Amino acid sequence: MFKINLQIAKKNMFILYINMNIINLNNFNTTFSSGLNNKILLKEKNINIQQEEEIFLNKYGIETRFNTNKSGALANSLCVKIFEKLFKHFNSQMVLPPTIYMYKKNEIIDTNNAPNFCISDTKNVLKNDYPFPGRAIFFLESLNLKEIDDKANTLFYNKESSSSHFLSPFIHEWLHSIQLDYIYRKYGYGGDCDYLKDLYPKKSNISGVLLLKKLETRTLTQKENEIIFDVLGNYSTRPINQYLEIFSEAFTKFICNSLSGANLIKNPMDEIKKTNKEFQKILKKVCSL
Repeated sequence: MFKINLQIAKKNMFILYINMNIINLNNFNTTFSSGLNNKILLKEKNINIQQEEEIFLNKYGIETRFNTNKSGALANSLCVKIFEKLFKHFNSQMVLPPTIYMYKKNEIIDTNNAPNFCISDTKNVLKNDYPFPGRAIFFLESLNLKEIDDKANTLFYNKESSSSHFLSPFIHEWLHSIQLDYIYRKYGYGGDCDYLKDLYPKKSNISGVLLLKKLETRTLTQKENEIIFDVLGNYSTRPINQYLEIFSEAFTKFICNSLSGANLIKNPMDEIKKTNKEFQKILKKVCSL
């Protein structure tokens, strides 16, 4: 289990999959940069969406619907490669979202949803479509990666989000899906969906669904929120699902910061060590479920 000076509890949602006592990521040779560049823009222009959807399904078991959205197809393709390398080097079984969908504004049922989101339970999300399984992730279609990059930069420099990287909105939702898998595997699902009941049998009186309900309103103190704001930005200080959002925003920041440079991915856990002790203490608290 990774360390944040003090040993973080094994209950940590992300750390179930990684063992920082044995990991060494210096062997990574993936050529991601800390932001958008011409090489990635060229990949976006030339990407074969149908081929990417087939790779997601046949190699990773992920059902995707990218439609004609090249930016969404490429961004998620980069994400799956990042997480594949992370899990491989953490000597852990890879955990992936079951489905990834790009959607248009006029397709969504609940217009109060954020543009990008992960559902915790099986539900109807899009008009005239079938229910989607819990842990599915959805992204609002964008014109191109440049538009996504501009929005990410604006949110970051306005202290709303934790990273300016163009992949940050995608990594954030992937982390939510991974986090939900941990909760359901540990506590069992405990809801009404037969598919999820079979996948995550109930294990205790505190089911995953009940725990998520409690977490909806679990918040930090004003002093803790000030510390969180300094490191992660304003979004992580909002009271709804705050524990879950801090987890995703924090590890989005650490992963995206590890994409800096042209030739390799750094160890994301080294980014935690750069934060102050007060933040590390809050992160340990948030992750100890």
